[in-house]
Amino acid sequence: AQIMMRGIMSKLSNSNYYGRNFPLYADTKGGDFTIVSQGRGYDYLYTFNHSESSNNYSGIWTQGYHTLAQINNLLNQIEVLKENGSGENFDSYIGQALTLRALIYFDLVRLYGKNYNDNKTSFGVPLTTTLLGADDQLGRNTVEEVYTQILADLKASEDLLPKTKTNGFINHYGNKALQARVYLYQEDFNNALAAAESIISSNAYSLYSNANWVGSWAAQYGTESIFELAMLPSEGDLGTTSLGIYFRN
Repeated sequence: AQIMMRGIMSKLSNSNYYGRNFPLYADTKGGDFTIVSQGRGYDYLYTFNHSESSNNYSGIWTQGYHTLAQINNLLNQIEVLKENGSGENFDSYIGQALTLRALIYFDLVRLYGKNYNDNKTSFGVPLTTTLLGADDQLGRNTVEEVYTQILADLKASEDLLPKTKTNGFINHYGNKALQARVYLYQEDFNNALAAAESIISSNAYSLYSNANWVGSWAAQYGTESIFELAMLPSEGDLGTTSLGIYFRN
């Protein structure tokens, strides 16, 4: 389980996902970045020069669902071991897997579906929580169904995760931070506030002082880091060593 979880975290940091393409997608298409040279792989995003048949930028979808397949495989194998009488405590790995499944679906439905309160009955992305056969072809679930699954996974896993800081892996507060974001996207402000305040009141994280702010960018796993993916310096071309969710007041 530990080895599989390390592999899953590695896939999340792939250049097609958090390692490059996913963080760049909205910034590039939203105009925060200017692409002045052609042929770098992002200029067609900046100029909206892509379609389903040309420059379709499908790597995020492919990497997301490949990672989901590994997560579902891990959960299935744990169930097999438990059914066969294993006394091992797999709670932390189950909690991590469910939380990361929720994270991926949250990313995918925001990218490939409409906003939750824009049209929640419109197509979102296909949901899969079990092992699939080679010939399976899933249809797209609604945006609302995807959000329901996201919150179900987050609520089922929050108490399985440790509250101690686990660098490079998700913990209880990483789960609660994701809950806060999901509720915020649903405009469920009361639950978003409650999830965020559970992190703040824990005192598990603290904001950088003014003196430490600049230096914090050169280090991994600082006092504000709730969930941070470790990345090799050579991964992608972001010029950074980590990506994650950070504590902000």
